[in-house]
Amino acid sequence: MNLVKIALSTFLSLSLLATYSCSAFAADEKVSAATRTMAEIMISLNHFPSDADKDKLKVMASEATSSADEKTITQALLNLKHKAADADKAKLEAIIKDAAAPASLKSLASILLNLNHQPTDADIAELKKITK
Repeated sequence: MNLVKIALSTFLSLSLLATYSCSAFAADEKVSAATRTMAEIMISLNHFPSDADKDKLKVMASEATSSADEKTITQALLNLKHKAADADKAKLEAIIKDAAAPASLKSLASILLNLNHQPTDADIAELKKITK
């Protein structure tokens, strides 16, 4: 019983820390136009990006101003069919684990990695923070 209490309190503490860490980017980070656009696309995502969204993503993937992480997430969105493609999963995980990656990109990568047909309500709330 004691072990269950310790495990539960540890889990809750880590959940709160993760929530705070992911939402902290709004005040501490300047979010690029490409990152905002990806978040907007993901908000309305339903199984895969629309043709118009794919056109936007293709432009972002070829822009010199897009970072390597932005291009990785852009390509993962282009490859998306209900879930992230197996070929993209390791790249998304690398962004999430990269201490130097901006929090907004970590959030996008995490949401995309765990996506199942469409973002959850919690995902949409996080994506809306990125678009502001």
